[in-house]
Amino acid sequence: MIRFYFLVVVFGLSHFTYAQEATGSILFQLPTNALKVSGSTKVNPLVKPLKLVTVLNPKASSIDRELEVWNALMGSMDRDSIGYIFLVRDTDDKERFKQYWFSDRNMDYPFYYDTEKKVIKANGLSERSPGQTLLLDDKNAIILSGSSPINTDPFNRYRSEVYKRTLEMGMEGAVGGVIVEHTERGIKWFYANDPVYVTEKGEVIPKKQADTGIRSKKWVPGTSPLSDTIRLVNRHP
Repeated sequence: MIRFYFLVVVFGLSHFTYAQEATGSILFQLPTNALKVSGSTKVNPLVKPLKLVTVLNPKASSIDRELEVWNALMGSMDRDSIGYIFLVRDTDDKERFKQYWFSDRNMDYPFYYDTEKKVIKANGLSERSPGQTLLLDDKNAIILSGSSPINTDPFNRYRSEVYKRTLEMGMEGAVGGVIVEHTERGIKWFYANDPVYVTEKGEVIPKKQADTGIRSKKWVPGTSPLSDTIRLVNRHP
């Protein structure tokens, strides 16, 4: 059976369901490196020109899904251009969570263990909204705020805004896959970069030839919202 892969995520029920543009210029107070737990990674998210900050609760039932989505999100964007600041609430033993993060979930990225919720409180973040996420510009001003990207609307909005910001900053290709935007006429979607068409045998096909094959129903396009590769699946009678 041919499957089409589109973005399907679970809708949340918090008051941060939608990613909203921040009004005014509110600066976010970044965590210090003293809170950073790196494992074997050497990346420093605090110096990246754009940053996505999210609050994680180790005790939340959604934590596995949260990290699954974040892994996919990071895989679709350039880590040299975007930093990810994972603020982990101190609701679990630090060493136990470190084991979970690096070994159980294979996260190859640091997190910040927010002892006594100092960073959360300093920035007025809600302790009752796990997954609360913010997009910061190069001056650490809040651009967008919303819920976890496991919710459809914020997921699309964060990627769309990062795509536009990186283009403005001359970072072409920093975001891959399908960009989804809400306009007055409805939902608009497009590929961030020219897609690559690949057959089931791994052969790369020129766009014109791929379009002809799709129109003639020779191939069925199998797409992923986080990839610029379109897999051309043979249509069987």
